[in-house]
Amino acid sequence: MSTATWIAGTAVLLSVLLAVALLRTRARLRRVEATTARLVARLDDEVAPALTHVQVEAQAARATARRAATAAGVDEPPRRLPLEPVIGPVVRAVAFGAGARRTLERLAGPMRVRGRTGKAA
Repeated sequence: MSTATWIAGTAVLLSVLLAVALLRTRARLRRVEATTARLVARLDDEVAPALTHVQVEAQAARATARRAATAAGVDEPPRRLPLEPVIGPVVRAVAFGAGARRTLERLAGPMRVRGRTGKAA
C-alpha cells in the first residue's frame, strides 16, 4: 500500500467517525431541547401562577402584621439595608480601621499642647 492510499483510508475513516459523532450530537441536542421545552411549559403552567399566589399572600400577611403592630402601639422598625448582616460588620471594621489609623497618626505625630505657642519662656 502506498502512502496516498493510507492517507485516503484514514481520511474516509475519520469522515465516517465524525459523521457518526455529528448524528449522535444532533440526537442528544434534540432530546435536550425537548426536555427544556417541557420544563419551560411546566414553569409557565404550574410554577408561575403558584409563585404569584404566594407573593400576594406574603404581601397580605405583611400588611396585616403592620396593622396589628400599629394597633398595639409598636413602632415600626427602621428599614434595613440589603445584605445588612453581611455589610454591617464590614462597615464597622472599616470605620474602626479609619478611626484607629487617625488615632495612631495623632499619637505618633508631634505633641501639641493647647495654650502654648511653642516658644520657650
